[in-house]
Amino acid sequence: MKRLVLFITGVLLIIIQNSIINYIDIFGVTFSILLPVLVMSSLYIDEIEASVIGLLLGFIIDITVGGIVGINALILSAISYTISHYKKNFYINSTSMIMALIAISTVFQSLVMIIASLIAYKTDGFLIMILKGFIILPILNTIIGYLIYKLFGGIIMKLSKE
Repeated sequence: MKRLVLFITGVLLIIIQNSIINYIDIFGVTFSILLPVLVMSSLYIDEIEASVIGLLLGFIIDITVGGIVGINALILSAISYTISHYKKNFYINSTSMIMALIAISTVFQSLVMIIASLIAYKTDGFLIMILKGFIILPILNTIIGYLIYKLFGGIIMKLSKE
């Protein structure tokens, strides 16, 4: 049941992301609401469940947004699996630990997307992509993650009890 609820929540977050949040431009980047929720929920569910949910939600993003098909699916699946696999090594009740995981996950996602963009699209502005992907976007996602954690952290923590 919790897998279905997480998946439906993820789909709703993707809809909100694509219809509203993608139009909010802060220093040339758009923050994510799905990544912080996926990071937080991966701390409380099984590795396989987390990676499958990340994979499916990533494919939905790839289909709805466009770009390199499969890249978001692989990234979100890898992030979800890794966090869920190593969750025993994290102090999951620490807000700063969760925010650090969101920032690290954002940097990883940005790194893979920058490399894929450079290879597939032969883009210019490498330094601007580094600035946006490694500094601005992790800060924005961490702030959004903090707000989500304060508002819905109790609900997310209940995933481990079910």
